[in-house]
Amino acid sequence: MTNETPLTPEDLSAHQTLTQDEKLNRLSDMKFELERQTGRGTADLDQVEARMASINLAMSRVKNK
Repeated sequence: MTNETPLTPEDLSAHQTLTQDEKLNRLSDMKFELERQTGRGTADLDQVEARMASINLAMSRVKNK
């Protein structure tokens, strides 16, 4: 893996060189990590809800392209 700045869900959905499957896999990984943080109680609920909404919107954009 490279030392790139992590992409936001919005950046990821608009990425030009990743395939649809790669985008969906990365978004799924983001969702899983967010769920892990929530399970450990290390994330603020409002931030979790906003991040999950952002991930879900990005996933919809990728699937509908």
